[in-house]
This record gives sequence, structure tokens and C-alpha cells, in this order.
Amino acid sequence: MSGKPAGKGKEPEAARILVVDDHPIVYEGLEKLFGREKDLRIAGYAEDMEGAIRAVEKIRPDLAIVDISLAGGASGLELIKVLKRRYPKLAVLVLSMHEESLYAERAIRSGAGGYVMKNELTARVVEAARAVLAGRVYLSGPMSSRLLDEMIRRGPNKTANPVERLSDREIEVLRLVGSGDTSSDIARKLNLGVKTVETHRRRIREKLHLRNSVQLMKFAIEWMHGRR
Repeated sequence: MSGKPAGKGKEPEAARILVVDDHPIVYEGLEKLFGREKDLRIAGYAEDMEGAIRAVEKIRPDLAIVDISLAGGASGLELIKVLKRRYPKLAVLVLSMHEESLYAERAIRSGAGGYVMKNELTARVVEAARAVLAGRVYLSGPMSSRLLDEMIRRGPNKTANPVERLSDREIEVLRLVGSGDTSSDIARKLNLGVKTVETHRRRIREKLHLRNSVQLMKFAIEWMHGRR
């Protein structure tokens, strides 16, 4: 017989978490939050897409917590798609200041397992991390109900919301248009050329069947406030 005490097995290793956000204060807050948990630990930090990819290759985290907007104008949604293609088993949770109603469904389709807003940087983030690591989808109650209602209303043969035809970059441009930003403002925030932004605006109008910039602005504002 072994002389080892019974029932005293080794504690499982804590899940490794990579934070991808261009605000260091978010990383510091998460490090403090998860520092109280035995089964979760922050293992690394990145500010942009390239840094995140390098960090995943080096750290091999179990979970990536990703913001929608990253340094250098990169889209967190595009990063999620890249990471899920390369590392299908990597769990992803979106933590963002952007309204859940605007981005949650698109984030889930990109490969994320959950969506939490930054104003809930509390125990709910820990709850969401554990849920996503366990393979469950984590959304707020109202958002879950909304997505279910939309699926039921849409049905198998009904046309999806026209906004779903937009690319992730076009969604970013639409959001900034709805916030009142000019093409120059958008170009600076997304690290794009003004002509590229104007091309995105034109394609958005075409996809949404909007005749001019005034209609685009009206649509964007209504979409931002949930009236679309």
C-alpha cells in the first residue's frame, strides 16, 4: 500500500487567460479580479492583433478575453476569427464597452463563447469566463431572449436583418457614423485612409439600400439606439 494520504490529490492547474485590450487599466482590473480565484489566472496581455497572435502561440492560453476595438484600428471580431481558425479549442470571451445588443450576435458567429460589457467588471466576468471555458454560451438574459426571438421570427426561409450583410469593418464604420464621426474621424480611429472609409460608407449604403449620406446617418443613429 502507498504511504500517501488518501483523498489528497493534486489540485488541478488554473486555467490560463490571455487579455487582449488596448487599455492597460482593464488588464490591471482583470488581474486583480481573477487573482482571487484558484481556478483562473491571468497569464498574459496584448494590445493589438499581432501581439495577441504571438501571445497565444507563446502562452497557449485556455481562454482569451478580447475587446471589440483594439490598438491600431484592428477589429476584435477579426482577431476572434483568426484565433478560432488556428486554435479551434481556444475559448473566447468578449469584454467590451460597446453595447451587447450591437455586437453580441456577431461576436458569437465569429467564434466567441460569450459577451460581457465592461461596466460589469465584477463577479459576472468570472462567471462568464467559467461558462465559456466549460463550452457554454454566456450572454445576458435580455440578449439571450432577443436572439431566440429573432431566430423564431426569422424562420428558415425569412430574410435576416440587413445589417448582417455588412462586414465586420463595415459594422465598425456604421457604429462610428452613428456616433457622429466624420470620415476623417473614422479614418483616424480605425487607422484607415479617408478614401477607404468613403468606400466602406458607399458599400454600406448599397447593402442597406440607402440613397445618400443623410439616410446613412439616420439609419446608423437608429441602429445604435436599438430602433432598427
